[in-house]
Amino acid sequence: MLKIMDLRTSFVNFFGGKGHKIVPSSPLVPKDDPTLLFTTAGMVQFKPMFAGTVDLEYTRAASVQKCLRTSDLENVGKTKRHLTFFEMLGNFSFGDYFKKEAVRFAWDFSTSVIGFPAEKIWVSIYQDDDEAFEIWNKDIGVPAEKIVRLGKADNFWGPAGDSGACGPCSELYLDRGEAFGCGSPDCKPGCDCERFLEYWNLVFNQFNQDTAGVLHPLPRTGIDTGMGLERLATLVQGVDSVYETDEFESLTGFISKESGLPYEGKNIVPMRVMAEHARSLTFAMSDGIYPSNDGRGYVLRRILRRGLRFSRLIGIKEPFLYKICDPIVNTMGGFYPELKEPLENVKSVIESEERRFLETIENGMDRLEEIMKGLKKSGKGVIAGRDVFVLYDTFGFPVEMTNEIAADDGISVDLAGFEEEMEIQRSRGKQSWKAGDQGLGKYFEQAARKSGDTAFKGYEHETFSSQIQSLFNESGGASQLSEGNAGFIILKETPFYGESGGQAGDIGLITSKSAALFEVEDTKKFNKTFMHIGHVVKGTFKEGDDVDAAINTVHRNLIRANHTATHLLQAALRKTLGHHVKQAGSIVDADHLRFDFSHFNPMSDDEIQRVEDTINEKIWENIELTVKEMDIKEAVASGAMAVFDEKYEERVRVVTVEGFSSELCGGTHVGNTGKIGTFKILKEMSPGAGLRRIEGATLKGLLDRYNAREKAIGLITSKLNVNEKDVYRRVEDLVDKNKALEKELEKLRKESLSSGAGGIMEGAVEIKGVKIVSRIFDSAGVNELRELSDSIRERERCSVVLFGSQSDGKAVLLYAATKEAVDKGIDCGSLIKKTAGFVAGSGGGRKDMAQAGGKSPEGLKQAVGEAFSLIENFL
Repeated sequence: MLKIMDLRTSFVNFFGGKGHKIVPSSPLVPKDDPTLLFTTAGMVQFKPMFAGTVDLEYTRAASVQKCLRTSDLENVGKTKRHLTFFEMLGNFSFGDYFKKEAVRFAWDFSTSVIGFPAEKIWVSIYQDDDEAFEIWNKDIGVPAEKIVRLGKADNFWGPAGDSGACGPCSELYLDRGEAFGCGSPDCKPGCDCERFLEYWNLVFNQFNQDTAGVLHPLPRTGIDTGMGLERLATLVQGVDSVYETDEFESLTGFISKESGLPYEGKNIVPMRVMAEHARSLTFAMSDGIYPSNDGRGYVLRRILRRGLRFSRLIGIKEPFLYKICDPIVNTMGGFYPELKEPLENVKSVIESEERRFLETIENGMDRLEEIMKGLKKSGKGVIAGRDVFVLYDTFGFPVEMTNEIAADDGISVDLAGFEEEMEIQRSRGKQSWKAGDQGLGKYFEQAARKSGDTAFKGYEHETFSSQIQSLFNESGGASQLSEGNAGFIILKETPFYGESGGQAGDIGLITSKSAALFEVEDTKKFNKTFMHIGHVVKGTFKEGDDVDAAINTVHRNLIRANHTATHLLQAALRKTLGHHVKQAGSIVDADHLRFDFSHFNPMSDDEIQRVEDTINEKIWENIELTVKEMDIKEAVASGAMAVFDEKYEERVRVVTVEGFSSELCGGTHVGNTGKIGTFKILKEMSPGAGLRRIEGATLKGLLDRYNAREKAIGLITSKLNVNEKDVYRRVEDLVDKNKALEKELEKLRKESLSSGAGGIMEGAVEIKGVKIVSRIFDSAGVNELRELSDSIRERERCSVVLFGSQSDGKAVLLYAATKEAVDKGIDCGSLIKKTAGFVAGSGGGRKDMAQAGGKSPEGLKQAVGEAFSLIENFL
């Protein structure tokens, strides 16, 4: 029996033997594609090649691509074939071969390599594709009755995202036999039963769909095939579910052994969910995507919390998903070596996320179960949007999780009401993934297709004579740009660096032979086409004009220094913190640099200082940089570091600081480290789970900050009327005096509260022999509330205290009860759990005292009022 690893290698070997370039899987973050959240198909990395916006390095390729989709997340683990992470086997042609060869390759691999019986293979074709019918029937020999014509919904594919290559397709099916069928004599591909299982889709790309949905003929026809590896494995291994294939069985077996629970009965679905979601998390985080509250990170957090919920269903109450990372990497790390180095960091992030969610899931589940119980009692069947929002905002329940849990109980969710609450109360905005459609950017693809590649001359030249290929203004393509017009110019060659790899684009001037002047305010890059964005200062520019392009040299030099500093920074971080450190993103401009990297813990002051000292030492050694072009395999083998989300060509530039740093990089750099001058770390922080961020500066950026600090110190010395050397002592005196005054104020406030206890008692309400004292204060801290509650309970033997307070935009709830009140059924811990959501917070405690903190003080009155109402249920 062929195992999954055998299928990967046999596919690669087969197509490699047919002259295909074997291309490694691209990361799960699509490169330069704002229309996609994740890589969802094998052809994603080849979209520019199908669209004709780049020069071809090869004309046929094959890959095993990592993919991530979450459109059916709620079904994952519950059905036989739904997955979030999956692998796509694919072969591609870019104007090389077309239908005839693609069909032959698929047939030969299916019958000769995989060993499927020819008589069990059926195919479907697009309803009007007579050419495909002839190939299958006449060339391959598939009987006409086993070739099924289907409509556009089934047999016209693409694009991946809002734009890209698309066309009619042909699919291969395996007849699994009548035992899997519906019994109908007309059963064939297209039927909803399980008998005919589609395993390979051959897309005959003939069109390119733009973001407006318009189809354009492709400059070159192409082939894009996709075969889900996990689905193929179910057929090859003769099992009925992807979860019964060899790699998944090893993971569910690990979960069973590690948890001590049998993989049977009610445990099967939860264990499948845990295995599948751990796989997605391991691959996504290894590609630099980490859980957060928006965008890709939010999707990962949903997956993680769903996996944790299912582990809870089988009684696992401790972090567990992170443990599954080890067998995943042991099983798949041979084919995907990028999983190995970040493993410990990935495990740490997952474990931390699990612990955070476990702190709130119990309270959240209690709240949700209470809501659903109340709905059933009242005969209602919809959870209100406000309740869904509180579960999301306070307890960290993704709305999709609430929806799934409620649906299992026959209850629906007011999603429209939830969205209204999100719009009103959430502070973070939604992240848009359509940035490329805004402003001039929406014309970049069109411009690249029209103009072709731009030859970059900026490594050797700061000025260069060239010719205008095309011009665009805010309305699209233009025949000319005149004085005052804004837009962009594409040149045949350019010395301007186009923004990429985190490095900002160049600025400067383009002048014509007639003395027309265009100020370049930014330079962008779409694939290999450079857009010089700006406005015409004087004169007129026309397509075909000969021009001189000159970058702003000072601006470029400042960027160069910061870019080389990021290389030194990464090397210094790896030396100081360990080799798990990898770049996860960077921004390099003239004023500063920002560098994101994989590391779990905040850096200590000592670590920051050591990194900074190491970098400056290398700067002052005045080391010459070397830049070499070499084959990518040779570069990686030499130890040069690559960035996880960059797509590299066969020939790459390797930038080396001898004996210290070596990276694949297409950016611009100083000639020797001494030109950086001095480097300073300005800030170290976390942009998200599992990541750290350093902001730093050199040259002008450092001087600007020094001048700003000098000005601030001057203002302080003037205000305090002291010399600069005495500032610290004077400020220390003021801080000490301020602390003393605050202590005196706190003492007076406590005395005031204590003396007011009698007055507060006058407003007490008695219910069934228990006196309830409720009050909302302004600016009282939790310690003051606790002391006041003690004072009241000493005065009244059978009492309950319900206090709330707001301070600095935060809310505090404190409930306390005497022993006599507890004996009557009062439970302050339960009251806190049920009312903390009103202040968008959480908390807990004992029956006699509990407290909570929250971020919505406007809900204090409602929280205390609800607690008052609930007490009647206890008594």
